[in-house]
Amino acid sequence: MSVTLYFSKININSHIFDIYDNPSRLKEILNLLMVNINNDIKYEKNEIRYDESGDVHEYNASYKFSSIEKLGDELDNVIVGNVIKTSNLFINKVNEKTGHVKKVPVENNEVIRFCFDIFNEKVAFYTTNRFGYVEFNDAFRELINISMEEYEDSYSFEAFILRKGLNIEEIRSELKSIGRIETLKIEIIPPNPNEDLLNQIYNNGEKFLQSAKAGNVTSRSILFTSKAPNGLLLDSSIVKDEIDQIENIHSRLSSEEAISKGYATVEAVSKSGRTYSTKNNQPIKDKIDDYIDNVIEFAKVCKRIIKSV
Repeated sequence: MSVTLYFSKININSHIFDIYDNPSRLKEILNLLMVNINNDIKYEKNEIRYDESGDVHEYNASYKFSSIEKLGDELDNVIVGNVIKTSNLFINKVNEKTGHVKKVPVENNEVIRFCFDIFNEKVAFYTTNRFGYVEFNDAFRELINISMEEYEDSYSFEAFILRKGLNIEEIRSELKSIGRIETLKIEIIPPNPNEDLLNQIYNNGEKFLQSAKAGNVTSRSILFTSKAPNGLLLDSSIVKDEIDQIENIHSRLSSEEAISKGYATVEAVSKSGRTYSTKNNQPIKDKIDDYIDNVIEFAKVCKRIIKSV
């Protein structure tokens, strides 16, 4: 039976401009991250949820690293391990005397195995029915940030599901397909790129990244709103220029790669309530033939696939 792998791209957001000035800093920070990812690092989430009857329930979930194994020289710095999710499932329980049905919580564990290729800054993982790829991505981000909390430098990481990229014309076409647009949000973060692009940025950051660096801007978000009956005019210069900025983060970074790796996101809501988001683009997936029990073999397979995505 085959297993589907999903992928997350890890970005160091807090110190990105230090890295632009000194590309060797990236490896230093990633080495620190490898040292500090350990068993039992834990993240807890608390939410209020409603069941199908409209009743309110408090939802608590915890996530922790487990079975962490670090493969240094033999696989050029790879971490294989599990993220364990512990949460309550609400099941029906019938009162035999009254016939009344009530929801009662039952503790449940879900386990996702992952392979983190540190220097490629990508994570390969598979999912379970009750622990999906978006939830894993968010939990993994929180866990690695918690693992680096002890440092005064306040390292902060982002994590994005690798998704199908889009070019500028495809983005415009998707936006036009939802009809008259009332709100449009475009967010760009400075890229945490591969070594080749990192060296290009070091030699010439170009206009956008130089401006972001000058202001210590680690995320730029533009929100357009229109109460006019016809909505936003996507071909107007004020809107068009901001969409085009996705293509102009750096001349060596395409809009497809920027969207795929989460450096740029576009979200919109139409007058009729229809929505669009590049965060809903199809995730990049691959398959392995079966569950691989051996840690080194699992890491080798994942590392090979990671290099291709």
